[in-house]
Parts: sequence; structure tokens; C-alpha cells
Amino acid sequence: MLVYILKSTFCLVLLLGIYHLFLEKEKMHQFNRFYLLGSILFSFIVPSFTITVAPTTIETPIVTETVSLDQFPIDTTPQTQIIETIDYTIYSIGLYILISSILLIILSKKVYTLLNKVKRNQQLDYFSATVVLLKERIVPYTFLHYIFINKHTYQTESLEEQILTHELAHVEQKHSIDVLFIEVLQNLFWFNPIFRYYKKAIQLNHEFLADDAVINSHKNISEYQQVLLNTTAQNNNIYLASNLNYSLTKKRLLMMTTPS
Repeated sequence: MLVYILKSTFCLVLLLGIYHLFLEKEKMHQFNRFYLLGSILFSFIVPSFTITVAPTTIETPIVTETVSLDQFPIDTTPQTQIIETIDYTIYSIGLYILISSILLIILSKKVYTLLNKVKRNQQLDYFSATVVLLKERIVPYTFLHYIFINKHTYQTESLEEQILTHELAHVEQKHSIDVLFIEVLQNLFWFNPIFRYYKKAIQLNHEFLADDAVINSHKNISEYQQVLLNTTAQNNNIYLASNLNYSLTKKRLLMMTTPS
């Protein structure tokens, strides 16, 4: 099992390194999305394959020799007592299951909290999404097919249309499924930090895809960049949700002007 985990981790690190070196800078975000997800699946599958090579046999003549029992001395030394050692494997497995179960319960609670917000607040249909109007002052964010927006901002029509287009792209491209997938893996393989880096790469790629959707729809890059910069003052990191201002760095702003 340990050998399998080491092989899988090596594949994950290698493929993520290739992504950061060659693919992340290129404007082919849809391909990169499936590359990242495929890299994880590939790294789980490949180490389980074993290639067996038939050994070459060399025929050697068989020599028979008659041996007398008198040639072997009889061991008359007293037998040493065998001391039983404690097998820690079962304790290690129990500890692993305990920690993974706790993390999965915490993840389930966070999902429930988001879904509970949907039930407790007003909902409106918006194309293929459902807008949830919240009383608290927030930066719009998305989870599954729900877009969470401040109620006052939405009703006074002071919300920029580019923001709604951005969040709608997250909904239509089902980015929450990717996030939940990598979250479950993080909880199951909590001892392996590589999945944290995969999550960051996947979420940043989601923002690239949503930014592209806004630019293709509104055709005004500078105006959209200004809208994003205006939202950086408000910071709400909702776990599991796709946030408008997630990783709003120079890299993300430059990607908007990078040719395909």
C-alpha cells in the first residue's frame, strides 16, 4: 500500500509540475480543466498496473548425492522463547479512518450550511441558475446552481452585469463538482499535501474560465478589470464556493489579455 501511495504521489507531483511549467500560462482553460482532473485519475490508476516479465530459465544438470544423517550435528542448545510483538497496523488503519471520518463530517456540515442559506432566504430564477438574496453584505459567490448575492444590491440594480455573468459561468460549467471532488480527496488523503496545490490550480482555472465568459459576452476587458478591482476591498472567503475575487492577482489580470 505504501509503495502504491508513493507511486501515485510521484505521478501527481510530476503532472502538476508539467501543468505549472507549460500549460497554466496558455489560454486553453477548458483543456487545462480536464488535464488537472485527468491527472488525478491517471495518478490513481497507473500505479495499480504491474508489468511482469517472464524470467529466462537456464537448465543445469541435477547432481544427486547421498548424505548420511551422521554428517549433521544435533543441536542441543535450549530453544529461546519467542516474544510476540504488537501489530500497529490495525491501530494505524483505525486512526486513518477516524481522522477521515471527522473531516468528511466537517465537509458535510459546510455543505449543509450553504444549502440551509438557500432555504432561509428569498430565491429568484436567473437563466439556468437560482439567485439567493442574502441580507449580509457579501461579494457574490456560487455553489452548485445557486448564486448568492446581497439583497439590497440586487434590488437597487447597483450590481454590475459582468458579475452576474461571471457567477453564471460557474453554474453553467458546473465548477462546484470539481471543488467537491478535490475536497473529498483532500479529506480521504489528508496526509498528502499535494491535493491542496491541485485545489488551488483547479479553482484558479475556474476563474480563468469565468473571466473568459464575461469577456466573450461583454467585449470590454478594461471595464471588467475595474469591476474586479473594485470588489477586492470586500473579502468573504466562503468555503466550497466559487468567489468572484478569488486569487485576483496580476497573473489573472494578464490572462484576460493573453491571446489564445
